[in-house]
Amino acid sequence: MNSQTRRTTVALLAAAALLACPPGSEAGDSYPSKPIQIIVPYGPGGSTDFAARNLAVGLERKLGQTVVVVNRPGASGTIGVMSVARAAPDGYTLLLGLNTEMVIIPQVRKVSYQPGDFEPIAIVGSTPLVLIGRKSFKAADFQALREEIARQPGNYNFGGAVGSPAHLAGEWLKRSTALDIKHVPYKGGAQAANDVAGGHLDLYFSGILPSKALIDAGEIKAYAVTSATRSPTLPNVPTLKEAGLDDFVLSNWSGLFAPRGTPAPILSLLSGKVREVLRDPGFQAAMAKEGIDIPDTGSPGAFLEEEQGKFSRLIKTLNLAL
Repeated sequence: MNSQTRRTTVALLAAAALLACPPGSEAGDSYPSKPIQIIVPYGPGGSTDFAARNLAVGLERKLGQTVVVVNRPGASGTIGVMSVARAAPDGYTLLLGLNTEMVIIPQVRKVSYQPGDFEPIAIVGSTPLVLIGRKSFKAADFQALREEIARQPGNYNFGGAVGSPAHLAGEWLKRSTALDIKHVPYKGGAQAANDVAGGHLDLYFSGILPSKALIDAGEIKAYAVTSATRSPTLPNVPTLKEAGLDDFVLSNWSGLFAPRGTPAPILSLLSGKVREVLRDPGFQAAMAKEGIDIPDTGSPGAFLEEEQGKFSRLIKTLNLAL
C-alpha cells in the first residue's frame, strides 16, 4: 500500500468514526467520564426517591462512575421534569419520573413539556396505591367506610396532588360509589399521609412506602389497595376489586428518562446497565421490602404509549382535563 492509499484509507476510517460517534456524543468508552445526575422531581422519603437511590447505587457499580440523586420538587413534579427537558442531551442528566408527570399532567393541564421531550430508558418500579383513612373512622372495612361517609354527604375530603394518580383515584372513587367527597390539593404524598394520621385529612390514596409505618403503628386505617391482587407488603388489606369495584385497578410507576436527542449509543448503554441492575437480586429484594414491584414491561416506549392511552380514557371519563 503506497502513502497516498494509506492517507486515503485513514481519512475514510476517520470519517466513518465521526459518523458513528458524532462530536459531543461521548458514546463508547468515553461515556461516562464524569458524574451522572438522576433528578427526582419530589422531595426525599417517597417511593420515587427510594427507587432512584437504589438505582443510583447499582448504576455506579455497573458504570464505574459516580451517580448522584438530586431532589428537585415543586409544582406537582413539573419543575424537576422541566429541568431535565432543558438539560444537555449528553447522558449526564437523567430523570426518574412518575406517571404523574410523564403521562397524566400533560393531559389535564398545560405544561411546558410533553412526553416526546424525553427518551424512555426503562420502567424501574410500580406500586399500587392504598386507600387510607384517619383512625377516628368507626368503619373497619371498605363497605362500612362507604356507609359511614354516605351518612354525612359533603363532610369528608380526600387529598392528592393535582393530576396525580392519588387525585385520579379519588375522583374515580367518587364516580364509582357516588360518594360526596371533596378534593384537597397537596404537593406531596408524605405530607398527605401524615395529615391523615394527624386527623387533618379524611382519606388519601397513598403509595405504600409513605404510609406503611403509619399503618403498622395503628396511626391510620388501610381500607383497600388498587392492584388486581393483594400486595405482599400489605397482605391483610383487600383490593378494591374484592370490595366490589371490579374495574378499579391503578398503579403508580416510575421510569428512567433522558432528554430527547441523547445519542443512541448512550441510551443503549444506559438501557443495558439499568436492565442489569433491575435483575440484581439485592436490588429486587430492597424494592420488594418497600412494596415496589419491578414490572416486566418489554419496550419502555411501547409501555409509555399504552399508558398514555389508558390514562387518556380515564381522564375523559372523569372529565378532569382542563
